[in-house]
Amino acid sequence: MTRILVVDDEVGVCCVIQHLLARHGYAVTAMTDGRAAMKAVACGDYAAALIDLNLADVDGNEVIRTARTAKPEMPVVMMSGMVLESGRGAPDFLGMSMKVRGIYRLAKPFKPKDLLQLIAEIIPQQEVPPQRTEIAAAGGRR
Repeated sequence: MTRILVVDDEVGVCCVIQHLLARHGYAVTAMTDGRAAMKAVACGDYAAALIDLNLADVDGNEVIRTARTAKPEMPVVMMSGMVLESGRGAPDFLGMSMKVRGIYRLAKPFKPKDLLQLIAEIIPQQEVPPQRTEIAAAGGRR
């Protein structure tokens, strides 16, 4: 199962993301503590990490730097209410290039479909869980 790390100091945000991604077949580790997240990302095997920029205990950029150092190929999604639009690249206010490889942004508040679409784009196809489909049984009389 594809594992995703979610780091946000708001418990409600973690719960919503965890529930949404779990419904779509992902295994989600949600953390509200930035320091614990830095340890988890360094030793965990995650396909992607969603990290809030404004954490209560540590700067979200610190967690992102730790993630990039430990797992340079792992896609990292920066989440923030200060980001004006979702997509690829770091926002300009961080003074980073818009072409930073493997860095994505997700503006809060976001729509569930926007999160799911971004996750589908950043996780390699072989790691995407199969879509669940329900097949209605056609009942008929003979």
